[in-house]
Parts: sequence; structure tokens; C-alpha cells
Amino acid sequence: MLVILTEEESMEITLRDILPRLGVVEFQIITFQGVGDLEASLTAKIKAWRDPSARFLVIRDNDNGDCGTRKQRLLKKIAAAGGARPAKIRLVMQELEAWFLADPEALENAGYLKPGSRPALLRDPESHARPVDALRKLDPAYQKGLGARRIAPHLNPDRNTAASFHATIQAIRDLTAA
Repeated sequence: MLVILTEEESMEITLRDILPRLGVVEFQIITFQGVGDLEASLTAKIKAWRDPSARFLVIRDNDNGDCGTRKQRLLKKIAAAGGARPAKIRLVMQELEAWFLADPEALENAGYLKPGSRPALLRDPESHARPVDALRKLDPAYQKGLGARRIAPHLNPDRNTAASFHATIQAIRDLTAA
């Protein structure tokens, strides 16, 4: 069983769409009310988990922080849960919307881009300090949850250019390999 802990609902929405397409059918997603809640509850959630075969994936936005420092802090929290449970941490650069910007065809299919349109803001999606603001340039009414519902069904790992997206997909594959 894959257990994913994430900071926000839009990531859960996205993962619920992607996981079955990756062949992952046994999973549970625990969504927290932001990074503070995720980090405060992480050790207790893993420690209390009853299924000894559970494998954990922690996903959070990097939010322009120091990746190494954030990852080390999360690894310490996982270690504090005790046991040798398989776990991985993935930081989204800088936030989920970078994954969306990294797949222009998904944005077209979701109605955020005109077919064939490739504005400059799509060139290096993970370099945006706030990718959500870049999406709001495409659609000023963009909302995280609704955007995830519209875009996630069209995300394609084979054409998505976000390195953090690929790292997360690989972590899911590693944790679910028999």
C-alpha cells in the first residue's frame, strides 16, 4: 500500500488522476492543511500507521526554500517515527502549478492555452518563484482545486518537462514495485 502525505488538496486531486494511469491501485492520500500541518503531524502519522507493508511518499512544495534543508528536516521526522518503513520525499519545484506549465498540451486540452500557443512563461516552468501566478497570467480566474481537476486528466509523464514531476513519478514507481 502506497501512502502519500501532501500539504494541499490540489496535489491530492492531481495524484488521484495520475496514480491509476501508472497502474497504482492500492493507495491512500492524506492531505494536510498546509505545510505547517504536514510537518507537525508527519512523525505521528507514520508512527501510528498499522499496516507494516505501507510505503510512504511525502510531497510538498519547495516554495523557494533550500531543497537540501527541507528534505533533511522531513527525513528526520520520518526517522523519528521509528522502524525501517520505506519512505521517499519529493519536493515540487516550486509548487504544483509548475507541473502544469511543463505540459503545454495538457494546458491546451484543459482550455488554458490556445492550440499551438507557447508563451515565454512556459519555457522554464520550474524557475518561476510562483508558478500559480504564471497560470493566472493565462487565466486570471485560475483556482488551484478547479485547475487541478481540469488539467490533471491531461498530464502526460512522457511529455511533461518538469524534473520534479519526473522525480515524483519515479518515486511512485520505486515504492510500488513488487
